[in-house]
Amino acid sequence: MQFEMTSTVFNCRKMTIEGRTFCSVITGQAPVGDNSGTLGYEVTKISAEPGIFDQLKQEGYQPGQPPRDFKLVAMLKTAAGGKSQPHIIGVVPSQKAANSPDAKSKPAG
Repeated sequence: MQFEMTSTVFNCRKMTIEGRTFCSVITGQAPVGDNSGTLGYEVTKISAEPGIFDQLKQEGYQPGQPPRDFKLVAMLKTAAGGKSQPHIIGVVPSQKAANSPDAKSKPAG
């Protein structure tokens, strides 16, 4: 099952260990509901496909940049103890290009 989620991305890290490449994304969101025990953001480390690193770079996310919201595509994976956890498999491209009309598509006047 795939789903989209919007999250503030604080960090994305890609590393290669013994020939295998791993990626993780540190996200945050404002506390939801009765989470009175949390001040600031709830921060979560989520595993990701290695290509997420490059997809975030294509979206303009750079080192030292302040945290930014992204729409992420995730799926549930089985974790320890039979629990499920999200695993990020894609970044939804921003709509910057779609918001600016193409000059050729304007009617001639």
